[in-house]
Amino acid sequence: MDDAQKWRNVTWIVGEAGSGKTTVAQLYAKERREVFYLACDEDMKKGDFIRELARIVGIKADTRALRELWDLIIAELIQMESPLLVFDEADKLNDVLLHYFIQLYNKIEGKCGIIFLSTDYIKRRMDIGLRYNKKGYKELASRVGKFYDLDATTAADVHSVCTANGIAEKAKIGEVIRDAESRQFDLRRVKKSIHRIKRINE
Repeated sequence: MDDAQKWRNVTWIVGEAGSGKTTVAQLYAKERREVFYLACDEDMKKGDFIRELARIVGIKADTRALRELWDLIIAELIQMESPLLVFDEADKLNDVLLHYFIQLYNKIEGKCGIIFLSTDYIKRRMDIGLRYNKKGYKELASRVGKFYDLDATTAADVHSVCTANGIAEKAKIGEVIRDAESRQFDLRRVKKSIHRIKRINE
């Protein structure tokens, strides 16, 4: 994320559900200036997407037309020093909204970094789009380049999360690790286990 923001790159990061993508993205956006986090949704329409993007960038949608909002978003981003857009669960965006990304990229290339976060479903979707020559997929692949796969979460990661959350007892950490292992080390499961242990300790 730091690289994308500093050098205004476009990067698509792929990781399993529960691997911590959202938590890291939200934390990064909270701690850095000019970072704008948008959680994507499969029900998003063009208007929803543009108005939500305007809101997080700090533009009041009011009754403005979508085209005017779009132009204001672009103008706002390119006058910033080092902006970064983070689109979480980007594989949920429909093809129309992915085409909007191409327009966005063309307008802000070299002026704003973009991070996409998703599961590896996007790889299959991209392969199908390219194989059947679906509109926009060649342009999308050209702009995104390769997908960056996160390393799988391990027992060592779970151990670190436990200690960072104040759980030091070996037996308790082992309990969290065993529970997480049964769910492929899903960090949402880890969060629940830690919460349960803390409540019991209280």
